[in-house]
Parts: sequence; C-alpha cells; structure tokens
Amino acid sequence: MPLPVFPDPPRLFAPTLPGADRIVGADDIETLLARLDPEPGVHLSSIAWTPAPLRIGEGWDNTIWDVGSLYDGTPLALRVARRASAVALLSREIVVLRLLAPRAAQLPMAIPAILATGHAAALHPWFPGRDASLGTAAELTWAGELLARTLAGLHTPAPGGLDRNPVRGVPLRERDEAFHLDLVRVGLPAELAARAREAWRAGVAAPDWTGGDLLLHGDPHPANVVLPDGAGPAALIDFGDTTPGDPAGDLGGLLEFGQAEPLLAAYRAAATWTGVDDDAVWGAAVARARGWAARYAVAKLTAYPADSPLGRVALGTLARL
Repeated sequence: MPLPVFPDPPRLFAPTLPGADRIVGADDIETLLARLDPEPGVHLSSIAWTPAPLRIGEGWDNTIWDVGSLYDGTPLALRVARRASAVALLSREIVVLRLLAPRAAQLPMAIPAILATGHAAALHPWFPGRDASLGTAAELTWAGELLARTLAGLHTPAPGGLDRNPVRGVPLRERDEAFHLDLVRVGLPAELAARAREAWRAGVAAPDWTGGDLLLHGDPHPANVVLPDGAGPAALIDFGDTTPGDPAGDLGGLLEFGQAEPLLAAYRAAATWTGVDDDAVWGAAVARARGWAARYAVAKLTAYPADSPLGRVALGTLARL
C-alpha cells in the first residue's frame, strides 16, 4: 500500500541532537591519537595519520573523526563519546566487537573492527557509503535480506557478564507505558494508530521468550546499515545497544527494511537457536517482533519529522503492520 501522508506533519519533535557534555575539538583528538592503545597484532606505525583530523559526523552519542588511513588506503575513523552517558555504550561496543572479531568474516555483512582504543574513543576502519535510510526501496530490501542473515549469525548464546540493556530485548510489557505515551505524542492518522496499537497488543499478548539470552545487536535500523560505495561490503554498525535478550527485539528492527514475510523467512532459514523450527515458538516471536516494530516506529516519529528519511522508514513500517 502507498505510504500515508500526514495532513499537517507535527514538527514539535524535530531531530535535534541532545546536548553534548563532552566537548571534543581537534586538539583533543590529537591528544587521544597520541595515547591510543592498539589491539593485539595492530601496529600503529602502519597508519598514515592525517596532519589535521577532521570531524566528519556527529550522532546522538558519538562524534566521528577522519584521522587517516592504513597504508593500503583503507580510511580510518575515530569515534569519540560526545556525552557522558554514551561512554558506557561505547565501552560496551568495544567489548562486543572484540568478542565478534573471530567470526566477523563469516557474517554476511561487515562489522567494525576495533584497531585501537583510548579514553571514550575507538579507532576502526571507515565504511564508505550511505546509510540505508537514504537508499531506494530496492536497496533497502537488498540490505534487509543481508541483515536478516547477519542477525541470524549474531543471535547465539550471549556471553556471560554482558550488561543488559533495559530498553532492548526485554519483555514488551516493560515498554508499555513508553509506547502509549509516545503514541499520544506523535498524533498518528487514525489508521496508522490502529495498526500500531493492534501490533503492540498482539505482541504483548504473545507468549514471552523463554529461551536463553541471545546476543542482540540492539538497534538494527536502516541508519545503522551502510550501503557500500562501489563494490565494497554492506556493513552493520553501532553496537552500543548490544544486549542479551529476546531475538524478537532485533527482528522488530528488521521489519523496517520491507515486507515482513520474506525478511523473516530469510532470518528463520539461517537462525540456529533452539526453538526456531517450532511453529508455536516462531509464531510468538513474530508477534513480538511486530510489537517491537510498532514501538520503534512510534519512537522514531517523536524525534524525526514524517518527511525525513527515518520518518519515512517509520511510516512505511507502520503501513505494513
């Protein structure tokens, strides 16, 4: 069905980044680079450092700096936490990417490799390209199929000691109040609001996840998938929300990439967790995934205008529920 259009798109919640309480400038980056601690087997002498670090991006949690390249031409980026609350997220990402490094080559999508770390900073290769929210419908579907198989590869028993994210991979009922508050805030057209409520209701009513905690990406939405320039790989980035939990949490993000049936079928065919072949267990997971998809879509519309890339992703998700 065609994407609905807000008759008067609400602008109260424009995508304004939260204030940075860790102000990082070029001089700070040079100090960080001088104090980097390389990962085992990484030789910083193999890096051609840029004479003038340049900030090339800024998100909710981190700033991204162009700091040079490997001598084979691979560009490098230094991610630095811009908020005190993001320091723990970046630390979690570093831990998880270290754990995933031995099997990264077996995943259908590339993931960041940690080359060195500093205080609230991580050095890794930069994936040239654009995020999938800026892609065509065909590119989004292509990326979603890769993501489905990548999530299946990630969804293995979570390692002990990994902190639990309180808002990802948890029972849906724990997010009930937040969902309904956000639904009121965004003022969706009646049809979309009804779709969101029904998907949420069915997800909450579905049996809870009773399998062991699986390792989740935590935030696999289109802006965290990089479509490659040229022949490079598609990449899944931003592991700061990684958590142990219910795989349906990640599947809700997968549903932002296109029609549910083919994406979920691709995931199920590749997943190996106990119960994925049981129709009752799988059916409950799909219901919870649709609930998560509604949650993520409504939350995005509190922060992004309906005609922004992620706003359009959210509206498309709701229209397909």
